[in-house]
Amino acid sequence: MGALDERTKQAVTLALQLVEQHGLPKWQGENPTWDEWQRMSEEERQAVMDELEQRNRVWLERMRQTLRAYWLFVVDGQVVLHGESPKDFPSPDDIETLCRRLGKVPLWYEPSPTIEEGTAWQPTIYPDDAYPTLTVVFSDGGRRWETIADFDTGAVEVYAGAELLEGNGIVTFPLATLWRQGQHLGQTYRYTRISLQVALRLDDGTEKGMIHPVLCVRNWQQSPFVAVNPNRTALIGRSLCLATQAKILLDFARQVTSVQG
Repeated sequence: MGALDERTKQAVTLALQLVEQHGLPKWQGENPTWDEWQRMSEEERQAVMDELEQRNRVWLERMRQTLRAYWLFVVDGQVVLHGESPKDFPSPDDIETLCRRLGKVPLWYEPSPTIEEGTAWQPTIYPDDAYPTLTVVFSDGGRRWETIADFDTGAVEVYAGAELLEGNGIVTFPLATLWRQGQHLGQTYRYTRISLQVALRLDDGTEKGMIHPVLCVRNWQQSPFVAVNPNRTALIGRSLCLATQAKILLDFARQVTSVQG
């Protein structure tokens, strides 16, 4: 996480010039310093970042589009880091290194994740409705957490309860962890992105997986992700299935999911 390379500097400079040419408003507000961040409560941190994003939402989205980036890290109106996909997102340790180097905590901006709810396997709160399921294993390379996750092709990302992952020893959330606000089913929730080893359990008992971004959702049991299925622990979208190239068969007659490599 050193200084920006020349190619990145040129891209950011060009993006700033294009933004100014389009007559967009100037950046408003300042990012909290790393020292201030350490003294704040979690609620205070979120309030500061929410306000900063709200005041600069037009600027942020235009900059993201100009850079053709999926996510941005911005400090006082300067893009200090950006990536083309969720897979490029830095680890919490890398974020802390960046905060210490800059002396400030960056604002994380990206499009809000979207989910299109569908019908299938695990029983839901609705009569004659169920969600299809997949057996998924989350791992940090040593410790493992196996769970039955809902499978939804209307979702892109992999979602899991932050407290469940932490309670099973898979992740920790250090002080530099950045949480964003998302919305699902008309309700807001907080999430952060961490890349973990995620594997699908195949019918023959083997596993097929890789390092993959996971959206860790804060206060999972109070989040909109359990509104349809109160027993849900995780939700698997298309990205993991596309990445692993698994063959998934949904048997609606028996309400069974078959997974092959």
